[in-house]
Amino acid sequence: MLVIGTFEHSIELEQALAVLENGSITRKCIMVVPMDTHFVSSMQYIGKSRDRYYKGIEVGMACATASSVVGMSVGYALAWGPIIWALITAFAAFFLGLGLFLFLNRNNGKHLPKKLPEVTVIVQCPEEQCTRVAETMWKYRALSVGQTLEPL
Repeated sequence: MLVIGTFEHSIELEQALAVLENGSITRKCIMVVPMDTHFVSSMQYIGKSRDRYYKGIEVGMACATASSVVGMSVGYALAWGPIIWALITAFAAFFLGLGLFLFLNRNNGKHLPKKLPEVTVIVQCPEEQCTRVAETMWKYRALSVGQTLEPL
């Protein structure tokens, strides 16, 4: 029999394939077919929004470092002393730098596609194992699962 399942391209797909391969299904009996999306470049922007925040934190840390040096120097003449003023200016400059970076780059980040491309998994197995294979696919978040007899 053939068990056919569709998945979103995710870690659950990899886990399901690993469980099937570690079971009694051989690698030769599993076929994985990635489906194309209409736009080819839709996958190239995955992870850019996370990188945007990392870059913003780096800019904030650079601003905090520079302003803490200035705050420490000015703090010798002020009432609370250099350490307190260095901490105050570091926190203020970090959040100012982070906020300014995110504000200036708010339109540069590309969003993830609303739906990732799907992957179709076709498993050839004996009829006794069909329910176990289908349950494994459902367990790892398959979008749909179907069973059919092998063509002659």
